[in-house]
Amino acid sequence: MLLIAALLFVAGVLEGLYYRAQIVVASSILIALVCLPLWALTSAIDLEKALMLFAYLTAHQSGYLVGAYAGAGTHHDP
Repeated sequence: MLLIAALLFVAGVLEGLYYRAQIVVASSILIALVCLPLWALTSAIDLEKALMLFAYLTAHQSGYLVGAYAGAGTHHDP
């Protein structure tokens, strides 16, 4: 679980460095659409799974914020 969250954090940092906020919204939806059916097929979705999804999304979106802050000077609006 920690490894997946760490990978999602790194992916969020990279998204924050190179892309705008629409990409993190789309990738967060993709994370939820992958996790929920996968868990529904393998076991019941309970409070633990919901909290795990919340942790994954939190790691991903906080990584995006770190990357957006670090790359704030590199974005050039036309």
